[in-house]
Amino acid sequence: MNTALMAESRKKMEEKINEILDKEIKKYDDNEFIKDSLEELKRLSQGGKRVRGYLIKLGAMLFGKDDDSYVDLAAAIEIFQTAILIHDDIIDEADKRRGMDTINFKYKGHVGISKGICIGDLGFFISYRIINNANVSKELKDEIIKIYSKTLHNTVNGEIVDVELPLKSLDYHKKMDEKIIYDIYVNKTAWYTIIGPILIGAASAKAKQEDKDKLIQMGINLGIAFQIKDDLLGLYSNTKEMGKTLNDVKEGKQTIIYKYAIDHATDNDLKTIKKYYGNPNITEEESNIIANLFEELGARKNAEKLAEKYTNNGINIIKSMDVKNKELFIMFANYLLKREN
Repeated sequence: MNTALMAESRKKMEEKINEILDKEIKKYDDNEFIKDSLEELKRLSQGGKRVRGYLIKLGAMLFGKDDDSYVDLAAAIEIFQTAILIHDDIIDEADKRRGMDTINFKYKGHVGISKGICIGDLGFFISYRIINNANVSKELKDEIIKIYSKTLHNTVNGEIVDVELPLKSLDYHKKMDEKIIYDIYVNKTAWYTIIGPILIGAASAKAKQEDKDKLIQMGINLGIAFQIKDDLLGLYSNTKEMGKTLNDVKEGKQTIIYKYAIDHATDNDLKTIKKYYGNPNITEEESNIIANLFEELGARKNAEKLAEKYTNNGINIIKSMDVKNKELFIMFANYLLKREN
């Protein structure tokens, strides 16, 4: 991956995010409550990898547009990213995000949950306002808002299923079609992480509809690969590298790894899975029992193959397109597959 280009883009995004949020904070010098909430939004906006903002730039570069006009839009997407993670932390009852205390952990109890909901909502509204104030044509702004709205809608749809599905029984999970898991991957991850950002970049460079359609297919494949890799890291990465608590087993998260494991498990294996997977009181040692069992059942290896397959599918779509700077995107796709956090 072109680390210099990504680092340069990240720096510009960080500066823009801080500039936007500092202006917001200054407006409320006479209101300690709103000011404090904005300061918390700024705190948790620090330290992200800026993948989504960078994809806006890459999306524009595919069609020959290489300037800094992406920065405001990237800042909007990245503030949205922080906002939705604040809500996600409430859902997951997470205590760390990007190595920092989450809102729900820092303030505890009902106050922490309420404050997190409000701060997340505030981030959503600020991100929409950035887009509305962007110095682009009305036609382009309308298209960007449509993409952004569809991205938010799909993300929430995926999150609803992701929250509800673990509540179903093991028998239900065994009988269900794995398509439902892929639906989560496409809605919650592919649109949110890949498709939405790259379409915004492509739209800003006046890409043709047929090219945008191909980018959606590319994004579906890379988004699935991204989520499978994330699931693998959730089970097999060092927690310090991930910067958050290992929660996937406690939550009973529905993944292709889990689905493959229960489909290939013996009755005794299923008893172990039923005992530990989705148990909120599970210890780290017991979590490792599940991780090791899934590996023995071939679920880890299968997931690694799938992540590589979907990455290659996405890369092949880009290779087939008549676009510029495609090597940058191919390097980025491989980075997503090989990342360690």
